[in-house]
Amino acid sequence: MKSLLILVDQLNDWGPYYPTNQVVAISDYLGTNHTENHAETRGYVINLCHDYSYLSSGYYGSLLAEARGGQVFPSVRAIRELNSFESGQPVSTKFSLLLEATWRKRNTQIDNLGIRSVFGLTNDVDLASIARRLFDIYAFPIADINFKRIQENLWVIDQFSVRSLDELDDAGETEFADALDTFSHKIWRHRRNTKRFKYDVAILINPDEALPPSNKGALKAFEKAGKALGLNVDFITPRDESRIGEYDALFIRETTKVDHHTYRIAQAAENQGLLVIDSPTDIMRCSNKVYLHERLKLNGVDTPETRLILTQHPINYDEIIAALGLPIIVKIPDGSFSIGVEKARTREELEECITRLGARSALLLLQEFMPTDFDWRIGIMDNQVLFACRYFMAKSHWQIYNHSARSHKSGNADAMSVDKVPKNVIKTALKAAKCMGAGFYGVDLKADGDRAVIIEVNDNPSIDMGVEDLHSGQMLYQQIMGIMLRQLDELNGR
Repeated sequence: MKSLLILVDQLNDWGPYYPTNQVVAISDYLGTNHTENHAETRGYVINLCHDYSYLSSGYYGSLLAEARGGQVFPSVRAIRELNSFESGQPVSTKFSLLLEATWRKRNTQIDNLGIRSVFGLTNDVDLASIARRLFDIYAFPIADINFKRIQENLWVIDQFSVRSLDELDDAGETEFADALDTFSHKIWRHRRNTKRFKYDVAILINPDEALPPSNKGALKAFEKAGKALGLNVDFITPRDESRIGEYDALFIRETTKVDHHTYRIAQAAENQGLLVIDSPTDIMRCSNKVYLHERLKLNGVDTPETRLILTQHPINYDEIIAALGLPIIVKIPDGSFSIGVEKARTREELEECITRLGARSALLLLQEFMPTDFDWRIGIMDNQVLFACRYFMAKSHWQIYNHSARSHKSGNADAMSVDKVPKNVIKTALKAAKCMGAGFYGVDLKADGDRAVIIEVNDNPSIDMGVEDLHSGQMLYQQIMGIMLRQLDELNGR
């Protein structure tokens, strides 16, 4: 479990809260015995010193914590930004509009609004999103922020004031304790009976996602399986990005993209030493079909006959049609869930499709059309086959997903025992997964006689209760979380 260290000016600053040896006086942390006691700071550090000015003890607390390998709140960068802060810094248009709406709602004659942010949380529910964002930027544990209205829909930060523990009244102490409870899960104002877990695992979800990789039943099953193995499982959203250092592992259950917060969060987690599934490398490799095609081709893995075209260069349609036949599948490199994948039945449709999709991407993939009643999905993690499933085409459609249909948007699925799957399908799927790495993959294939052809390798395959787990049930979730536990042990030298 990642360690937590709280730095204070004097130990009696922590008097109102539950005693713990995780609170350290700054003099001890910076003193002559630091090499013995704090030479390496694993996990994260909360710096609650009164003074963050340049070369102060508070400044050196964050500086040395970073040098010793800790994730520090506030960081040295944040302290520097605070020390150079000038009144009148504008906020984004989005937040200006939010401040304007809140100001009008309250019908105040004073052209300013203020909040107290404690670990990115505030009692002002109207301005909660602003508090979270400013904590992502500055990461000061306790701050009073005042916003000033310059003109209609234009707001600036007028004051940004850091507060210390000794400035809090009883209500402020309670607010601090509750916020720290939410932020860290480690320190409590009052004693609680808590179960100790070996590791903390964050599962990243997006409650607003239309087609998430896991439904609610599957997420609960992951949580149950994790806790049975000694893993404390928390569900987080993109709003919790700043908290990622609290955890030992990140398991992404949101559709991933490179130009997306999922990639950014995965990268931040990996940089902080977490086990990450899916890793930023896996996201990068699997999200782009051009990379995937080249990687599979290099390793001799069978794929549909494919052409890569530069949409801004002359295109030899005769050669393409002669090589691939008609119809032709046209793909945008970073599409998912069949989005950005179209079928051109004629030359005219092909030209129109390339023109339209080419406005979105400089490169397109053109592939031969291989009609089948279903696609194979083989789930692989750490080069082990975990599940096998047949995805049938959507009703009256050539794809698994039909995004234009009002109903029957996806076809049925049929999970089965791995030993019932044709051997060439399993062999080809394992070969494809090995080309990408040792992560968690959903390998999509089409089978035609003795030929097994890779369609895609997905970096965060769908695991839905009642679909992929239909054959193995709870065992599937136990396998996945069990592999994560083993990898965490290896990562931590256990």
